Amino acid sequence: MTTQTTAPVSMKPGPFLFLAILALSSLLTACSGGGGSSTPPLEPVLAPPTFTPAAGTYLGPQTVTLADATGSATIYYTLDGSTPTAASAAYKSPIPVAASQTIRALAVASGYSNSTLASAAYIIRTPGPAVSATQSSNDGTQKFASIAGVQLYSGTGGTNPVYVDDSITYQPIEGFGAAFTDTAGYNLQEVATTAAHDEALNNLFTRNGNGIGLSFMRIPMAASDLALSVYSYDDQPAGLTDPTLANFSIAHDQKDIIPLILQAKALNPDLKLMANPWSPPGWMKSNDSMINGGTLLPADYQPFADYFVHFLQAYSAAGIPIDYITLQNEPTYTTTYPSMDFPAVDATTVLSQYVLPTFTANSITTRILLLDNNFYMIDYPTTELANPTIAASPLIAGVAWHGYGGQQGEMQLMANQFPNLGQYETEHSGFSGNASQFKTDFEDITAVMRSSGRTFVKWSLAVNENYGPETNGCGTCTGIVSINSVTGALSYPADYYSLGHFSKFILPGAQRIYSSNAQGILTSAYLNTDGSKALVAFNDTSSSQSFQVNWGTQSFSYTLPGLAAATFTWSGTAGAQIAQSARTQIQASSYTALSNLMTESTTDANAGYDLGWATITPSDTWAAYRNIDFGSGISGLTARVATQNSGGALEFHLDSPTGALLSTVAVPNTGAWQTFSTVTASASGASGVHDLYLVYRNQALNLNWFVFN
Repeated sequence: MTTQTTAPVSMKPGPFLFLAILALSSLLTACSGGGGSSTPPLEPVLAPPTFTPAAGTYLGPQTVTLADATGSATIYYTLDGSTPTAASAAYKSPIPVAASQTIRALAVASGYSNSTLASAAYIIRTPGPAVSATQSSNDGTQKFASIAGVQLYSGTGGTNPVYVDDSITYQPIEGFGAAFTDTAGYNLQEVATTAAHDEALNNLFTRNGNGIGLSFMRIPMAASDLALSVYSYDDQPAGLTDPTLANFSIAHDQKDIIPLILQAKALNPDLKLMANPWSPPGWMKSNDSMINGGTLLPADYQPFADYFVHFLQAYSAAGIPIDYITLQNEPTYTTTYPSMDFPAVDATTVLSQYVLPTFTANSITTRILLLDNNFYMIDYPTTELANPTIAASPLIAGVAWHGYGGQQGEMQLMANQFPNLGQYETEHSGFSGNASQFKTDFEDITAVMRSSGRTFVKWSLAVNENYGPETNGCGTCTGIVSINSVTGALSYPADYYSLGHFSKFILPGAQRIYSSNAQGILTSAYLNTDGSKALVAFNDTSSSQSFQVNWGTQSFSYTLPGLAAATFTWSGTAGAQIAQSARTQIQASSYTALSNLMTESTTDANAGYDLGWATITPSDTWAAYRNIDFGSGISGLTARVATQNSGGALEFHLDSPTGALLSTVAVPNTGAWQTFSTVTASASGASGVHDLYLVYRNQALNLNWFVFN
């Protein structure tokens, strides 16, 4: 037997060998166990449910659809904030969400691990009252344009909020208007075509269509700076007098002015009227002339008082009772048109010793406004009111102001000093040379209304294309309407629309209510006697500005183009009033009350008004801001300031001018009153909702805005 010997086979390591070893290892692992069991493969995890629409803030109810990636899972959800389980409601159809709500959901399916928890919060802003919005633009492309789709919704806030609070009320509103000048009477009664005349009066004195509903008008007693001639109601040849007023007559006015007023009163029976002379008859004056100033002769103090009685009785007999008079237009201004120098001391004597007794003796109930001149002349009515007879007289209704000098805020100083007297703006003309009459008007009217103004009266009701006719008077004064001297056609300048944004929507008897200003946005708000609210907003910048109007627990958002205005009106009840956030910029002009301070127009960024020093009293120069929400606390303060002085400071106090001190801001000399600088300071000691008092210390300074952080 033969034995065969085989040589061993030589093998090199390679991929097949490794695969064989791996397979053997897997087989041994699967067969081993010594009585143990195998581990099942892990189940895939379900993706969390999705929500359509996505979580967010919505205007009005939503219907939410839930879905999962597999399409075969069961989705369980809760609406009460609890964590869903397989015992929770199973999703079968879209979920209606009518109020703010959070949906939490879980996906479950056989062969899968449960999904992670998904959550979606829906803030539903339910609709409130509809808002009527009317918009006009500086460039004239929009004139009382109706803007659709503005709606109040539940919820408040915003990055540039305007707060409206009708629980905080201020002065009553008596009306808006202009003057029945001799020029206006001539243009409307003699030059305008019949169609232009009728259209003008309907648009001026009703609120139908684009009508602006003027309700407070001024009547010059004889010639003014817009008249066809110089005349009084008792003219005499040079050197002659008529102390008994035997020749008194209003015949001049019966041609144009009285018919025009009667037509206006027929269209607006509630029209209020004030009257005053630019000059008494020349023979009553030291220069024997109605023009170039002159003073009232003491010998004619009584004829001067009788002159008013004769006028009031004659106009009443013509069917035109007069509500208010002033003794003299711009009593210290003398010029080449009818005027008179009437110092406060003389006016005090004439009013207390002659006019008031004469009115009483003749049963005249027409009330009297003091001054009738510019804002800076606060000392004039203060002098008159120092007289006890004048101060105590029920015939003294308030103070009349003009807008040609000083700041509108001086009206508020007067109102604070004499709270029982009304403040009336009775003249501020537009001018043909103004760069933007539209802008000027909105800044002016808003400031007057925010400074206790009961009226805003521009100048002539109508002029022609040459701003006349006039005799040595104002050749650049614009009217509310214009009548072409050749064709008799009617046109509407910017003055018509700027004044109309107030007069059309703010009814006589309304009260101004609180509204804050915002960055770039000037506002004033009103509560009409029918319960409706009106908010007038103006974008005081050349670029578009967005803002959010917060009223109670509701709000709406709006965007105004540069130098555009809108009036918003709505009805309803605000409900609870919300607090203003201390962490959102607060305009200094948004005070709710103040003492010895006043606003003025500012040239700082975003324009508007700053709040400036008027008089410094150690503990009585302050501004109050109601219902400021400091949240959980504060750590700092930023303010925008300007001054030409050094050593001034702003103190921020809680709940009163002497309450807990939150912060003191040192104010450096910035170089000029309108050169603003941003300064910071630490702040502490406030949380929750409080009233905030801002106290000015040591030096005059201006504040534009502030914000806590």
